[in-house]
Amino acid sequence: MAHHFSPIKFDDNGHIRDSVFSILRNAILDKKLEPGQRLVERTIAEQMGISRTPVREAINKLILERLVTHIPRKGVVVSGFTKADIVEILFIRTSLEALICSIAANKIKPRELKRLESLAKQISDEHGKGNLKKSNQLNDKFHEIIYRSAESPRVYSFLNTLHEYISKFTQVAYSKPGRPEEVWVEHNAIIEALRKHDSSAAEVAAKSHAENSCKAYLEMAFLADDIKP
Repeated sequence: MAHHFSPIKFDDNGHIRDSVFSILRNAILDKKLEPGQRLVERTIAEQMGISRTPVREAINKLILERLVTHIPRKGVVVSGFTKADIVEILFIRTSLEALICSIAANKIKPRELKRLESLAKQISDEHGKGNLKKSNQLNDKFHEIIYRSAESPRVYSFLNTLHEYISKFTQVAYSKPGRPEEVWVEHNAIIEALRKHDSSAAEVAAKSHAENSCKAYLEMAFLADDIKP
């Protein structure tokens, strides 16, 4: 059954394109758009109440991310995710998280550390309430502070490209029994390394956190035990 998109309205055309891209990508990640399903530019534009140009631009970005494929005489179809795709993204995430945390250790400011401490506590509290959606949103903010404190725009840009993937994978990982308690310990290890401005320790702590998150996601997604990120 075809997914129906709600109308969106924005004044700036660039924002429309980005919004359409985000909506389509989330629909694919949430499996509202199934592998093999066609994306018809005109239909999507009509449902969203916008011109076809931002839809075309958004679809071209999806092609670059390999989430959709253009097939001659058939049009654009959803590619979906393979296990290899997921593992690749998780591996890239682990490497970039370790790198940016290492950089941040030399640049992070006291006010940013205090904000991280507060967020770590809030994340743990929301976990305790069973509010995984809220804790996941706070987790995004936690990592965003570290990313920005590194003042490394290119690494930040790479991580930002993966943001929606990471956020959805993390939410699944958080559903693993015992994972919330592990996250509390891991977040505090990262904060302590950053507080000491120890780039090596920060890299190790961030890598361990990302690897554990990846492992939890793979387990909860019921992927093969022999697949390692």
